[in-house]
Amino acid sequence: MGLITAILASNPHNTQPWQISIDDGSFVLHADTTRHLGAFDPYRREMWIGLGCAIANAEIAAPGFGFATEEPVIREGLNGFGTITLKIDKQAPKLHPLAASISKRRTNRGKYETKAISKDILSLVTTEMGEISGARVVFFDRDTKRGGSFAEATLRGTDAINADKEMSHDGHLWFRGTARKVARYRDGVSVPTAGLSPFISIMGQILPEADVETSGNYWFASTKRQLEYAGGFGLIMVDDLYSRSGQLAAGRLWQRIHLALTKHDLAAHPMNQLPELVDRDRHLGTNRGWRETLTAIAGEDGHATFAFRYGVPTADVPHSARRPLSWINAPL
Repeated sequence: MGLITAILASNPHNTQPWQISIDDGSFVLHADTTRHLGAFDPYRREMWIGLGCAIANAEIAAPGFGFATEEPVIREGLNGFGTITLKIDKQAPKLHPLAASISKRRTNRGKYETKAISKDILSLVTTEMGEISGARVVFFDRDTKRGGSFAEATLRGTDAINADKEMSHDGHLWFRGTARKVARYRDGVSVPTAGLSPFISIMGQILPEADVETSGNYWFASTKRQLEYAGGFGLIMVDDLYSRSGQLAAGRLWQRIHLALTKHDLAAHPMNQLPELVDRDRHLGTNRGWRETLTAIAGEDGHATFAFRYGVPTADVPHSARRPLSWINAPL
């Protein structure tokens, strides 16, 4: 069924934090709280954004297979657990304008052209992604004051995460350094999808796996290159960072943005270091200024919960691995 395209959705670090159940009247996405990012995501905010992305794919795919969907309903549990239910009804098949992009979309961590994307293209993207109540997006070019501030702060944020032993450890857990690991786990960020140079990508799969510090150094160098080679950046804004409904809305919107960009042969890549550091400071009860830094870039109209870059890709990249359905079927 087309609803299963939910598993192809964007999600944090390719953790795929979901299980799925389907009956005659509904599609249910279950939050798999064993598959979260630890210190990167202490409130499971990013995990729920990923669930929103999966719901968006199901909503977009369903009409083409003869199903209409209603607004998703959240049933929230403890410690990040919960379910999201899409009621489905039969209808005449009608292909959604973004449906064809679902199988083409992938996270491209490589270089993009540095030219700004035309306002006409961004206008088309904005129209095609539609509106999601509870979340909104702001686009800005790389070569603007706001773009420069975002790039500078994100690079500093990457350095701060690398210096945080717990965050570094928890992020490294999801790096799959060998083809054998990819085949075994079918998740995480692998060497071919990490945006590294071709030489490092090849060597990275031949040599022994990098340790946490070495991986962090590669990530910092990749981030610096990614920030330099981008057409523009974007922020998704919500009214409440820690509302599950806001997180769901942000994910549904991000997936639609990425699919619309894909439709116009544009690449995109989440760059969420700043929102993650806002969460980290809140969790630790400290204030290193990350919230103020992000607010200065985003503006006062809500809170930035998701950040990304976009642009014209200079090279193609492979899809990330996905776990098979047999691994994610939830008991009814």
